[in-house]
Amino acid sequence: MPSGFFRDALRTFAGMLASSHWHQLPASLQSVITDVDGCGTDLGVFLERADLLVLRDGAALIAVIPPAHLWPSEGDRQQALRNGDRFSLPRLLLLERADLLNWHLPANHALPTAITWREPLTNSANRSTPHRAKTQWAEAERHHPWQYLTATFIADDGSLTSGSMNLRSETLLADPQAPSGWRTQQIEQRHYQAISQLPAIWYASDGSAFGEGELPHLGLAHQYLNHFRCQSDYQELLYRTALPVGVRTGVAGPMGSSSASEPVVLGPNSVIDLPEGASFQFVEIQARSLAEHRSWLELLDQGMRRDALIPAGAQGAPRTATEISMAASQAYALLQSQAIQKASMFSSLLQHWCAITGEALPDNDGPALIVAISSLAPAPKPQPTVAEMLQLQEKGIISEQALRQWLGDIAGVAPVTK
Repeated sequence: MPSGFFRDALRTFAGMLASSHWHQLPASLQSVITDVDGCGTDLGVFLERADLLVLRDGAALIAVIPPAHLWPSEGDRQQALRNGDRFSLPRLLLLERADLLNWHLPANHALPTAITWREPLTNSANRSTPHRAKTQWAEAERHHPWQYLTATFIADDGSLTSGSMNLRSETLLADPQAPSGWRTQQIEQRHYQAISQLPAIWYASDGSAFGEGELPHLGLAHQYLNHFRCQSDYQELLYRTALPVGVRTGVAGPMGSSSASEPVVLGPNSVIDLPEGASFQFVEIQARSLAEHRSWLELLDQGMRRDALIPAGAQGAPRTATEISMAASQAYALLQSQAIQKASMFSSLLQHWCAITGEALPDNDGPALIVAISSLAPAPKPQPTVAEMLQLQEKGIISEQALRQWLGDIAGVAPVTK
């Protein structure tokens, strides 16, 4: 996660998107609303993390993983649910863009028919197959920390609306005889029937096709990288110039002899005997570029605060009302577009969840998720009356020229100058 103003800006915008509420949820999802991913994550926190990843990377993958426990009959499954078996229900999966490794699209702007991603082996393996021997997982953990999962949609008789899904998980084990030094070991493979499409949602910031999406705060990201580079250069220069250098004057050698100069080693108990007229002192290196680096960092700091909508405080010149209104309108438009994408994503998530559990979709009047984005523009200040402005001019608070300019702006005519 980035640091500094970029991190604060992302958390601020994600917090604004978190001001949402959903309508009626499916009964199975409502029963595990405080543990939607099998790791104890609340549904609201899960959605906020998704918003943060989208704002940071431009897109994220949200998937509904079918239950790990399959039962021979519906009665056995209901009994397991009454006993509190979390693995008999689906779980939500949130993947950042870097963990989505590969996917296959049958056509442009089509839904994927196969996706491959990676998850940490320790958590995901124990979550998906809790009854597997721990020694086998301990051996795999010593070799590779990830497991790789591939979900493939298999259509029935060439149809793209009905079929099944294979979910295969693999890991890598060290093998000196393999050309790459690793060999693939299959962990498990599960098959699910009655699947119309892969339960995966590409949550992008701008509604891009699967696997695409631009950063919503690209300019701020560039400023953050530039600020990080300049700050690193400044710290390195400051470290190098802060080391004092010992300078001897009037001394040919370390002990005053005429032999070749040798380095002087100083310690806490060192004593130097100097002849008459000689001196020894520590001098710091003069780095004139430090001031230029510092002023450039201050300019970048002010620019990042302005673009991140962080109050400037006492730093830099105050912004005008027009600048504040334009920046707020731009941020509001971005958040409003993101709110629409979030509502659409949540509706698709409920459809995938109900398709796996066999439940009916809740009959909601309108979108399933309502995201309330308040206007960021400041409220307009009340305009003073003509009598108040005349009184201010009589008291000498404003000049006659300013009064003429104000009256001209109200009347929509240019003021008459003498």
